[in-house]
Amino acid sequence: MLRRLFTLILLLLLCACEQSGPIDLEKLEGQARAGNQQALEQLVGLLGNNHENLNGRVYALLLDIGQPAVPFLRARVTDPNDDLREHTIAALGNLKDRDGVVEIGRVLDTEGLKRRYVAAWALGEIATPPVVPYLIRALDDPDNEVRKAATRSLIKLNRLALQPLIAYLPQSSGQGQAAAIRALGDIGDPQAVDVLISLANGKNREDVILALGRLKDPRAQRVLIDALSDPAWKVRMNAAMALGPLGSRAAIAPLQKTLEDQVMVVREWSARSLAMITGHQVLYRDSDGKMVPPYEVYH
Repeated sequence: MLRRLFTLILLLLLCACEQSGPIDLEKLEGQARAGNQQALEQLVGLLGNNHENLNGRVYALLLDIGQPAVPFLRARVTDPNDDLREHTIAALGNLKDRDGVVEIGRVLDTEGLKRRYVAAWALGEIATPPVVPYLIRALDDPDNEVRKAATRSLIKLNRLALQPLIAYLPQSSGQGQAAAIRALGDIGDPQAVDVLISLANGKNREDVILALGRLKDPRAQRVLIDALSDPAWKVRMNAAMALGPLGSRAAIAPLQKTLEDQVMVVREWSARSLAMITGHQVLYRDSDGKMVPPYEVYH
């Protein structure tokens, strides 16, 4: 009896599939471009169908249709289908949908959802002030891909994210603080110098020294010179890298000492920075013990 019932259900499903037939994407496109709301809704629903890259083709089509598709995309932002949710959010990011920020931000805030980094990317594309708090919260997310995407988006926002990042740093710690420091280094605004200096002796010292080097601000000179004697070789390397572009002769003697550092890359950057400051070629001892000039990285 159960076998017959199962066979009957299977036959009904097969008949339904035959009646519905293949998806006529060209027809749907024509209807959608003519403003047919049902066709637009159906196209958005197909973003969850990855058979033979159907959702990829539909995604490109919806981007081309543009703003008429936005309300239907926005309605599916929190869809439980991972493919549909991801493509919907990405499309709204590309279409700069400012009215979708809250829904996309909620997805970014919801740990456990797959591929939430797309939400962080999309918020960076929308690039309006309300996206900033969501992205800053994501700097401390347990998902490394989410943290990286949020950091890149904040860097892209540039000065729009500057003051919120500066305000966030003193109250942050760990991975979130490190990500914010890297973002401020890449934004490169001198307004961040003081707060970065205040964190120079903290647990994210390596990132702080690198960020201060990118800012190229004379106020950081003392901190950078002190960092040349840090126990961590990456901190010493970042400091040696940073002092050359500052061009201060106060760094010459400390950099001459790190020409004898036990780590080759520290010696190399010391030589490179000394050459920048003095205007003369400086040799360093390479891994084979030969005295060689550093290769040119500044053009």
